[in-house]
Amino acid sequence: MLSISDLPEINFQSKEYLAKPLKTLAKLSEVIKVGRSKRGVEILDYNLCRDSILDRRFGTGHPKLMKVLGLEEGPALNYKKNSISFHDRGETRRRLRIPITKLMGPKGSERFRDDIKHVVRETFSEIPTNEEVDLIKVLCDKIPSRVYCYWINAPLEDADFVSKTSHIVQQVHTRDPKTSMAVSKGFEELLDYVDKRIFIRRKNLGEDLLSDLIRATDAGALTDDELRNWIVKMAEANTDNSSHQIAIAIIELASRPKIWKLLGGNADLVPQALREVMRYHPRSLSTSRETLEDVELEGFFIPKGEAIFPNIGAAHWNPNYFPNPENFDIYRPEKPAHLNFGGGIFSCIGRFAVTIEIEEVITFMTREFPNFKIKKSRFSHSPMFTSVDDLVGSLIE
Repeated sequence: MLSISDLPEINFQSKEYLAKPLKTLAKLSEVIKVGRSKRGVEILDYNLCRDSILDRRFGTGHPKLMKVLGLEEGPALNYKKNSISFHDRGETRRRLRIPITKLMGPKGSERFRDDIKHVVRETFSEIPTNEEVDLIKVLCDKIPSRVYCYWINAPLEDADFVSKTSHIVQQVHTRDPKTSMAVSKGFEELLDYVDKRIFIRRKNLGEDLLSDLIRATDAGALTDDELRNWIVKMAEANTDNSSHQIAIAIIELASRPKIWKLLGGNADLVPQALREVMRYHPRSLSTSRETLEDVELEGFFIPKGEAIFPNIGAAHWNPNYFPNPENFDIYRPEKPAHLNFGGGIFSCIGRFAVTIEIEEVITFMTREFPNFKIKKSRFSHSPMFTSVDDLVGSLIE
């Protein structure tokens, strides 16, 4: 049996990848199913990616990630070690997911739609329509962080803090030890903030998500620490990722004026258009796993404890599964499904609420601003994420 060293090497710092990451991954996925990079084993084939995301032999990659990052002992590392990110498959992870899954499943998330619509309307009412604006600052960052404030019954003026801190702590995925101090400080500030919000809300429970989770805690479904960790996790993962995915959707749709106008006249097409956005240009280019036992993968021996990366970008652009992947087609069949939110016991619990946020932004924009123009936009790509570094536009041309 072949070893990891026999796998073809993938260089995420190559000029080809940095210039055209998805096309580069597409070419690779046509000739290899599994490769290796400096960070670990890379899975490029769609079926293998989907299966590895669900495979019980693969657990969470966060413990190894914390070691690579070099996060020192303290409140931040203690939070990470006790949050759901560190728990592999088994009873603890299943138990921790149950109360959140009930509240944020498809039906549970729909109850947030009216609040999200309100956030979208109010946010757009603050944006100047007669000048070019930084849409990341005035829109993409504000929507998810303001929705989070609704969830925890916090003042909307806290949204800027939530957004800024979420961007900071998500640097854990850079795997760069230089970010560890900023990440630690960000988590400590977020932990303090969440403790205060829980203390305040316990005195006067309402109908928001935090109140529901406090009730679930009082009923024994979660401990107080687990409640706190979930509220931190929601801020950690939701705001940063949602902001970038909203920006990606705006760029990909607005850069195709015929589709933009089509959606403005037919909001029923927005969900399928967004499925294609997430297939064509996913926020998550890969996800991390770690082998829980020795594994044989496509004839290669992968030892226990090895970092594994199902490469979502490669899977979505693999022509064996998505014919003509470079074509942006909102009428593309729903199956095979995009892998942007993972799957199984590791699926993103907030995926339904996040999708509603993006749907409502695009529905509002295409209807109210049919002539919206992008003046400047810029993507950057790491092995893990697509990021939007610049998005300037004019709502009314």
